Amino acid sequence: MASILPPPTTNEGSRESSEFEFVGKGVATKTEETSSVNILTNIEVPSGQPKLVSVPARPIMEHNLVPGRPTTLPERNSPAVPVSSPSPGQAAINIPLNEVKSPKSPTAADPNQAQSSAGMFGWVRSNGLISKVVEKTRSVTENVITTLDPQMKDFIHSGGDVQIVVASDKDDKVLPIREAFQNVFGQATIVGLPSKSTSIAEQPVGFASGKQAALERISSLRKAGSVQKETVVVSVENFLYEVSENIWLDMSCLILSDPQRKIQLQTYSQPTSVPVEQIKVLQQSTAQDYPKRWSGFSTPIGKVMSEKLNVPPSEWQTAITGLSRRRLLLLAGEGLAGLYQKQIQAQVENV
Repeated sequence: MASILPPPTTNEGSRESSEFEFVGKGVATKTEETSSVNILTNIEVPSGQPKLVSVPARPIMEHNLVPGRPTTLPERNSPAVPVSSPSPGQAAINIPLNEVKSPKSPTAADPNQAQSSAGMFGWVRSNGLISKVVEKTRSVTENVITTLDPQMKDFIHSGGDVQIVVASDKDDKVLPIREAFQNVFGQATIVGLPSKSTSIAEQPVGFASGKQAALERISSLRKAGSVQKETVVVSVENFLYEVSENIWLDMSCLILSDPQRKIQLQTYSQPTSVPVEQIKVLQQSTAQDYPKRWSGFSTPIGKVMSEKLNVPPSEWQTAITGLSRRRLLLLAGEGLAGLYQKQIQAQVENV
């Protein structure tokens, strides 16, 4: 164990006037591990350079401490930083880094202070209440606006990355498809363009005829140059289906075509029962030499049912079942939009 040199006898200071005391030889057991730290002292050596003196880094026994003088020694392996440069006649002081107090950050030191410093809405952010309030306010505002002016709904929800053309200019097809895709995607631009099938009867009969008529509506738009090659097109075609001799159903086939992503989807609406008497009217009104007789009838079912029920052609489903055609196409359109959204997400994840 190292010993401490006696205090200096120069004119610059004495043991009584010096600010610091130097502790004498300490007592330690053999099993104790000792490590030394270097402290600059005010002892002058002939070379004029401060001399490094080694003192034990272990806590010194109590009887070696000078009464009335607090002595602080650095902890073992604690880095030290100088507090200030020594003035003439004084020793440089090294204080352990863990005893140097730095300004406490409110987030790490005091959670309560951090909460108050976040402002009066700090607690609201953590609970996500603001986002819920904003969403509710937006929904209520939109409901008020669309109630006063229903046409504003299309303006509010138009835009976004989804742009679709409906292969029809009839409102009973365009409006439910627009609402369906806007409900699923949030924002979507949906417009309608006139189109018709070429080789299928005015009133298709059977699943095959209904699907083919919907595909021909899409093909007609592309061949005429009404839409670009990468434009997404949705086609809607209603058809009749004979379940048995006395049971006929009216359904709609919906097909989505996205050439750019190589996606083609189809779905069907909920069926509506058709009285067999009206089917006989369609059969009688279709001439024997009608060139498309193989695929259906020459007169649409809507025209016959509107004359029978005295309602507009687009409202005959409501008169029979209470469900409007718009409602039926809206549900089928939401299913189609949901399938389309899943396909897009799957392609993005596979990239």
